[in-house]
Amino acid sequence: MVLVGTMGDPTNSSDQGRLLGMMEPTTKVVMSRDFEMHTRPEDFDEKGQYRWPYGLLNRKAWKFLEPRPLLNELSARRFYADAASGIVELTGPEAAAIERLPREEVELLAPTRVYARVHGEDAARRRGAPPPTTNRKGVMHLRAAAAYTYLMQIEGAANEAYKVGWAFDYRTRERDFNVAALPQLGGLRYRTRLFEFWDTARQAFGMEQAILRHLDAARHPANREVVYGVTYEKLEAVWIAHLQSMRRSARN
Repeated sequence: MVLVGTMGDPTNSSDQGRLLGMMEPTTKVVMSRDFEMHTRPEDFDEKGQYRWPYGLLNRKAWKFLEPRPLLNELSARRFYADAASGIVELTGPEAAAIERLPREEVELLAPTRVYARVHGEDAARRRGAPPPTTNRKGVMHLRAAAAYTYLMQIEGAANEAYKVGWAFDYRTRERDFNVAALPQLGGLRYRTRLFEFWDTARQAFGMEQAILRHLDAARHPANREVVYGVTYEKLEAVWIAHLQSMRRSARN
């Protein structure tokens, strides 16, 4: 797919009508919130929702190098609204002329959430993990590795109770909790109800802390990461509200 600058705002005057770049899309559907994009107020509707919530993941992309020709220098056709709202197929000569233009490949936006969706969570974690080390500097670098925020229900408690936390692998954390709690012998059982995969452990920890601060009055005195006497429906609403807030902050 070839990208061409519009003939008016918001395209810069030097880019208007010119061939700007080219991309190779896949059929993998992604959500715009997965990408750290530069947005404008007019990109959101009256309810604060982004106007283009879905897209297709690109496999590769290129930018054209100078001198970048105008589209009308390579094609005598007129391209109307259907080229802006959809895709118009190029003719053979048009495609051949564009293929000859000098270009260079550019790095794609690919947050860990998207990479995980396409390649799997293990591959995403390896992609972002720091090199192994035994010194404290290496431990600090772990904050930049991908991690989860999780909400686990504590089944078998006298009152409705939930554990809020973060981990590099919430499944392992749940398994470790249950090994210690021994639900098979009548103990408590931890069951994950909600989780969110973040690019960094800092973000995962930030969401955990935001939720715990919001629910400070419901935190158990024996374990401040456990909230009790709160319904799942209320916790889910708090979870969604803080998730949306963090996503908006990341975009701005």
